[in-house]
Amino acid sequence: MIKHAKWGKLALAGTVAALGWGTLTTAAQAALTIDLRHEWVDVERAHKDRVMISDRFENGLGYSVETKAKSGGDSKDTAYSEMESNGSEFSLTYQYKWTPKFSIQPGMTIEFGDGKAIYKPNLRIQYNFDNGMYAAFRYRYEYTRDNDGVTTDEHLHRYEGWLGYKINNWGFEANYIWRDSNKIRFNNQETDYEYDFKVSYAITPHWEPFVQVGNVKYTSTSDQRQTRYRIGIKYKY
Repeated sequence: MIKHAKWGKLALAGTVAALGWGTLTTAAQAALTIDLRHEWVDVERAHKDRVMISDRFENGLGYSVETKAKSGGDSKDTAYSEMESNGSEFSLTYQYKWTPKFSIQPGMTIEFGDGKAIYKPNLRIQYNFDNGMYAAFRYRYEYTRDNDGVTTDEHLHRYEGWLGYKINNWGFEANYIWRDSNKIRFNNQETDYEYDFKVSYAITPHWEPFVQVGNVKYTSTSDQRQTRYRIGIKYKY
Protein backbone atom coordinates (compact mmCIF):
# COMPACT_ATOMS: atom_id res chain seq x y z
CA MET A 1 0.00 0.00 0.00
CA ILE A 2 1.35 3.42 -0.97
CA LYS A 3 1.75 5.72 2.02
CA HIS A 4 2.26 9.45 2.37
CA ALA A 5 0.91 10.28 -1.12
CA LYS A 6 0.77 13.95 -0.17
CA TRP A 7 4.48 14.05 0.56
CA GLY A 8 5.15 12.10 -2.61
CA LYS A 9 3.41 14.78 -4.64
CA LEU A 10 5.39 17.55 -2.97
CA ALA A 11 8.67 15.71 -3.52
CA LEU A 12 7.91 15.08 -7.18
CA ALA A 13 6.89 18.70 -7.74
CA GLY A 14 10.16 19.79 -6.16
CA THR A 15 12.11 17.44 -8.41
CA VAL A 16 10.38 18.83 -11.51
CA ALA A 17 11.09 22.39 -10.41
CA ALA A 18 14.74 21.59 -9.69
CA LEU A 19 15.23 19.88 -13.05
CA GLY A 20 13.60 22.79 -14.84
CA TRP A 21 15.81 25.34 -13.07
CA GLY A 22 18.96 23.32 -13.70
CA THR A 23 18.13 23.13 -17.38
CA LEU A 24 17.59 26.88 -17.57
CA THR A 25 21.19 27.38 -16.56
CA THR A 26 22.53 25.20 -19.38
CA ALA A 27 20.11 25.61 -22.28
CA ALA A 28 17.84 28.26 -23.68
CA GLN A 29 14.17 27.81 -22.89
CA ALA A 30 11.89 26.71 -25.75
CA ALA A 31 8.20 27.56 -25.34
CA LEU A 32 6.30 27.42 -22.07
CA THR A 33 2.69 26.44 -22.81
CA ILE A 34 -0.45 26.85 -20.73
CA ASP A 35 -3.32 24.61 -21.86
CA LEU A 36 -6.85 25.27 -20.58
CA ARG A 37 -9.58 22.76 -21.49
CA HIS A 38 -13.26 22.22 -20.68
CA GLU A 39 -15.01 18.89 -21.30
CA TRP A 40 -18.62 17.69 -21.52
CA VAL A 41 -19.87 14.11 -22.05
CA ASP A 42 -23.45 13.79 -23.25
CA VAL A 43 -24.71 10.55 -21.66
CA GLU A 44 -23.03 10.89 -18.29
CA ARG A 45 -23.86 14.61 -18.48
CA ALA A 46 -20.71 15.61 -16.63
CA HIS A 47 -18.42 18.64 -16.84
CA LYS A 48 -14.67 18.34 -16.35
CA ASP A 49 -11.77 20.79 -16.59
CA ARG A 50 -8.00 20.63 -16.96
CA VAL A 51 -5.13 23.09 -16.61
CA MET A 52 -1.71 21.97 -17.84
CA ILE A 53 1.62 23.79 -17.89
CA SER A 54 4.35 22.27 -20.04
CA ASP A 55 7.75 23.16 -21.39
CA ARG A 56 10.56 21.63 -23.40
CA PHE A 57 14.16 22.80 -23.45
CA GLU A 58 16.64 22.79 -26.31
CA ASN A 59 18.47 19.80 -24.86
CA GLY A 60 15.28 17.70 -25.25
CA LEU A 61 14.15 17.60 -21.63
CA GLY A 62 10.48 18.37 -21.12
CA TYR A 63 8.08 18.46 -18.23
CA SER A 64 4.39 19.08 -17.58
CA VAL A 65 2.27 19.67 -14.50
CA GLU A 66 -1.46 19.06 -14.84
CA THR A 67 -4.38 19.47 -12.46
CA LYS A 68 -7.92 18.29 -13.16
CA ALA A 69 -11.28 19.21 -11.67
CA LYS A 70 -14.94 18.33 -12.20
CA SER A 71 -18.39 19.50 -11.20
CA GLY A 72 -19.52 17.36 -8.28
CA GLY A 73 -22.34 16.53 -5.92
CA ASP A 74 -25.80 16.87 -7.45
CA SER A 75 -24.53 19.44 -9.96
CA LYS A 76 -22.14 17.46 -12.15
CA ASP A 77 -24.28 18.45 -15.17
CA THR A 78 -23.70 22.16 -14.41
CA ALA A 79 -20.39 23.68 -15.44
CA TYR A 80 -18.16 24.94 -12.61
CA SER A 81 -20.66 23.93 -9.91
CA GLU A 82 -19.57 22.30 -6.63
CA MET A 83 -16.09 21.88 -8.10
CA GLU A 84 -13.92 19.06 -6.75
CA SER A 85 -10.51 17.61 -7.52
CA ASN A 86 -10.23 15.04 -10.30
CA GLY A 87 -6.54 14.22 -9.88
CA SER A 88 -3.14 15.68 -10.73
CA GLU A 89 -0.34 14.54 -13.05
CA PHE A 90 3.38 15.19 -13.19
CA SER A 91 5.42 14.19 -16.26
CA LEU A 92 9.05 14.16 -17.34
CA THR A 93 10.02 13.35 -20.93
CA TYR A 94 13.12 13.41 -23.09
CA GLN A 95 12.82 13.99 -26.84
CA TYR A 96 15.64 12.63 -28.97
CA LYS A 97 15.62 13.67 -32.63
CA TRP A 98 17.02 10.70 -34.51
CA THR A 99 16.73 12.73 -37.71
CA PRO A 100 15.16 16.17 -38.37
CA LYS A 101 11.91 14.31 -39.17
CA PHE A 102 11.96 11.35 -36.78
CA SER A 103 11.93 11.62 -32.99
CA ILE A 104 11.87 9.20 -30.05
CA GLN A 105 10.49 10.30 -26.70
CA PRO A 106 10.61 8.22 -23.51
CA GLY A 107 8.75 9.57 -20.52
CA MET A 108 7.35 8.97 -17.07
CA THR A 109 4.06 10.25 -15.67
CA ILE A 110 2.71 9.90 -12.14
CA GLU A 111 -0.94 10.65 -11.37
CA PHE A 112 -2.45 11.12 -7.91
CA GLY A 113 -6.09 11.35 -6.92
CA ASP A 114 -9.13 9.63 -5.46
CA GLY A 115 -7.10 7.53 -3.02
CA LYS A 116 -4.78 6.03 -5.60
CA ALA A 117 -1.57 6.55 -7.53
CA ILE A 118 -1.00 5.66 -11.20
CA TYR A 119 2.49 5.16 -12.63
CA LYS A 120 2.76 5.59 -16.41
CA PRO A 121 6.10 4.90 -18.10
CA ASN A 122 5.77 5.45 -21.83
CA LEU A 123 7.56 5.66 -25.17
CA ARG A 124 6.44 7.81 -28.12
CA ILE A 125 7.79 7.91 -31.67
CA GLN A 126 6.86 10.49 -34.31
CA TYR A 127 7.60 11.10 -37.97
CA ASN A 128 7.00 14.46 -39.68
CA PHE A 129 6.39 14.48 -43.43
CA ASP A 130 7.39 17.27 -45.79
CA ASN A 131 3.78 18.15 -46.67
CA GLY A 132 2.76 19.10 -43.12
CA MET A 133 1.45 15.69 -42.10
CA TYR A 134 2.77 13.76 -39.12
CA ALA A 135 2.19 10.34 -37.60
CA ALA A 136 2.92 9.26 -34.04
CA PHE A 137 2.56 6.20 -31.86
CA ARG A 138 2.88 5.81 -28.11
CA TYR A 139 2.92 2.80 -25.84
CA ARG A 140 2.17 3.45 -22.18
CA TYR A 141 2.07 0.99 -19.30
CA GLU A 142 -0.21 2.10 -16.46
CA TYR A 143 0.08 0.60 -13.00
CA THR A 144 -2.72 1.72 -10.65
CA ARG A 145 -2.12 1.24 -6.95
CA ASP A 146 -5.09 1.86 -4.62
CA ASN A 147 -4.21 3.11 -1.14
CA ASP A 148 -6.98 1.14 0.60
CA GLY A 149 -4.92 -2.05 0.52
CA VAL A 150 -8.00 -4.02 -0.58
CA THR A 151 -8.68 -3.13 -4.20
CA THR A 152 -6.80 -5.21 -6.75
CA ASP A 153 -4.06 -3.28 -8.50
CA GLU A 154 -4.64 -2.61 -12.21
CA HIS A 155 -2.07 -3.35 -14.90
CA LEU A 156 -3.02 -1.69 -18.17
CA HIS A 157 -1.37 -1.53 -21.59
CA ARG A 158 -2.32 1.57 -23.58
CA TYR A 159 -1.61 1.82 -27.32
CA GLU A 160 -2.18 5.23 -28.89
CA GLY A 161 -1.84 6.57 -32.43
CA TRP A 162 -2.05 10.03 -33.95
CA LEU A 163 -2.35 11.24 -37.53
CA GLY A 164 -2.20 14.99 -38.01
CA TYR A 165 -1.89 17.69 -40.61
CA LYS A 166 -0.82 21.33 -40.27
CA ILE A 167 -1.43 23.91 -42.96
CA ASN A 168 -0.89 27.63 -42.44
CA ASN A 169 -2.49 28.41 -39.06
CA TRP A 170 -4.77 25.35 -39.04
CA GLY A 171 -4.16 22.03 -37.33
CA PHE A 172 -6.13 18.79 -37.76
CA GLU A 173 -5.54 15.64 -35.73
CA ALA A 174 -7.11 12.20 -35.31
CA ASN A 175 -6.30 10.11 -32.24
CA TYR A 176 -7.11 6.46 -31.47
CA ILE A 177 -6.53 4.67 -28.15
CA TRP A 178 -6.74 0.96 -27.32
CA ARG A 179 -6.48 -0.32 -23.73
CA ASP A 180 -5.86 -3.85 -22.52
CA SER A 181 -6.20 -4.40 -18.77
CA ASN A 182 -6.50 -7.07 -16.08
CA LYS A 183 -9.80 -5.45 -15.00
CA ILE A 184 -13.20 -5.00 -16.64
CA ARG A 185 -13.03 -1.87 -18.82
CA PHE A 186 -15.92 -1.90 -21.31
CA ASN A 187 -18.87 -4.20 -22.11
CA ASN A 188 -17.70 -6.65 -19.41
CA GLN A 189 -14.42 -7.09 -21.27
CA GLU A 190 -10.88 -6.27 -20.19
CA THR A 191 -10.34 -4.00 -23.19
CA ASP A 192 -11.76 -0.67 -24.30
CA TYR A 193 -11.10 1.98 -26.93
CA GLU A 194 -11.78 5.60 -27.80
CA TYR A 195 -11.17 7.92 -30.72
CA ASP A 196 -11.01 11.65 -31.03
CA PHE A 197 -10.81 14.40 -33.66
CA LYS A 198 -9.26 17.81 -33.00
CA VAL A 199 -9.19 21.08 -34.93
CA SER A 200 -7.05 24.04 -33.85
CA TYR A 201 -6.31 27.49 -35.22
CA ALA A 202 -3.35 29.70 -34.28
CA ILE A 203 -4.80 33.20 -34.00
CA THR A 204 -1.35 34.57 -33.18
CA PRO A 205 2.01 32.90 -32.44
CA HIS A 206 0.87 32.85 -28.80
CA TRP A 207 -2.86 32.02 -28.81
CA GLU A 208 -4.29 28.79 -30.22
CA PRO A 209 -7.92 27.79 -29.49
CA PHE A 210 -9.10 24.27 -30.30
CA VAL A 211 -12.16 22.01 -30.32
CA GLN A 212 -12.33 18.22 -30.00
CA VAL A 213 -15.04 15.61 -30.48
CA GLY A 214 -14.51 12.06 -29.27
CA ASN A 215 -16.26 8.75 -28.74
CA VAL A 216 -15.72 7.06 -25.35
CA LYS A 217 -17.29 4.36 -23.19
CA TYR A 218 -20.10 5.11 -20.75
CA THR A 219 -19.70 2.27 -18.23
CA SER A 220 -17.50 -0.79 -17.84
CA THR A 221 -20.40 -3.24 -17.79
CA SER A 222 -22.37 -2.17 -20.88
CA ASP A 223 -21.67 -1.55 -24.56
CA GLN A 224 -23.12 1.96 -24.45
CA ARG A 225 -20.94 4.72 -25.87
CA GLN A 226 -21.07 8.49 -25.45
CA THR A 227 -19.81 11.59 -27.21
CA ARG A 228 -17.19 13.73 -25.52
CA TYR A 229 -16.91 17.41 -26.43
CA ARG A 230 -13.86 19.48 -25.54
CA ILE A 231 -13.05 23.13 -26.06
CA GLY A 232 -9.89 24.88 -24.98
CA ILE A 233 -7.09 27.27 -25.69
CA LYS A 234 -3.30 27.15 -25.57
CA TYR A 235 -1.09 30.08 -24.72
CA LYS A 236 2.60 29.88 -25.64
CA TYR A 237 5.19 32.27 -24.20
